[in-house]
Amino acid sequence: MAALAFAVVGLAGCGGGGGSDYPQESIDAFVQECRAQPNTSERQCRCVVERLQEAMPYEEFERADVALKENREPDEASLEKLRAAVTACTTA
Repeated sequence: MAALAFAVVGLAGCGGGGGSDYPQESIDAFVQECRAQPNTSERQCRCVVERLQEAMPYEEFERADVALKENREPDEASLEKLRAAVTACTTA
């Protein structure tokens, strides 16, 4: 689970898009970055990004990505959504 949690560092990967629709290139980049983490499956990675799409508008996803890439924690609400997605997908 910890490895998958660190995979969210590559959240957006690529820019683009607005609203709550995630660009396919961002989804693909997330899954690729996630899969590079030890002990993660493509199913888990796709599950996380699908749950994030349900819970987090794309702009929030991008802000969280920037924060993580700058070694800062995202705001508490975003962090909780990230944790919930990872937990749901690693315990399912």
